[in-house]
Amino acid sequence: MSQPPPLTPASVVRLRREGGVAHFPGLSRPRCIHCARYSEAQRDELWRLLSSAESGAGLEEAPGADRRRFCLSVEDTNGTSLWLLTVAEEAVPQELFEWWRQAETQAENGSAP
Repeated sequence: MSQPPPLTPASVVRLRREGGVAHFPGLSRPRCIHCARYSEAQRDELWRLLSSAESGAGLEEAPGADRRRFCLSVEDTNGTSLWLLTVAEEAVPQELFEWWRQAETQAENGSAP
């Protein structure tokens, strides 16, 4: 597997949660992180978390029907996917969930993350 590309101000990170027995539209709605709105240090932290999730992608998912996965992608300003990863929710670092939740909060407030 390859590591995510370096995050620049032109990068957009998309986070989507999928799977599970029950469907909750609010939890499956894709979220975007527009890197131009964050400092270089914040982009570096986000890159580190994406890389960490990538290292967990090879782990076998726990058995059971109610499993969720995270689809993570990095795109350029044209929407071209530069990196894509689907990983079991258990393998996603908790800090990445915070980025996901922050993106949700900003979307609800009417501003894009």
